[in-house]
Amino acid sequence: MVQLNLSKTALVCVDMQAGVFTGEGNLHHVGTSEVLSKAKKVLAAVRETKIPIIHFQEVHRKEMVDFGRELDGAEAVHCLETWASTDYYWELAPIDGEFAISKRRYSCFFGTELEILLRGLKVDTVVLMGMMTNVCVHYTAADAHQRDYHFHVIEDCCAGSDWDAHWAALNAMEYLQTGARIFHTDFMAALQLVKAK
Repeated sequence: MVQLNLSKTALVCVDMQAGVFTGEGNLHHVGTSEVLSKAKKVLAAVRETKIPIIHFQEVHRKEMVDFGRELDGAEAVHCLETWASTDYYWELAPIDGEFAISKRRYSCFFGTELEILLRGLKVDTVVLMGMMTNVCVHYTAADAHQRDYHFHVIEDCCAGSDWDAHWAALNAMEYLQTGARIFHTDFMAALQLVKAK
């Protein structure tokens, strides 16, 4: 059973962007159709609690001057600010009272105000879901770990670039923190326990 301290936990939604679910985002993902229904349930459940929700969107300038080394590997140009596919997917988009942060790199910590926000919210545990398991989610988890945050990753609310990379990244995150990998049902059960107290 996942143990949560409601007052010190935040849900971090990583790159739940339109192109991921419409197929127009220029990057290949596996398992997104299965992720969508589960992620919607998680988001709805968290919205009934006082847990902060932080949404991230990877976005790059149309001049492509902020990609750095991102295009050196398998990835094509992606998440340009002028593309509709870069917007948040409408069913998972931030609503009033939630936090939305744009990022230029994979990790949600790199070059953003995430750590300032977490300190202000007095959060020491982040629960991650989103895209891609083996890139942005994994690197965010590793950065959280190195900054001494506890983290969980909702594995059935994440999609990777391929299945091998997805499972390898989940194993790598579990290696960093035992018990990091959870299912959406585990998380929702923990939320119910917290609400019942």
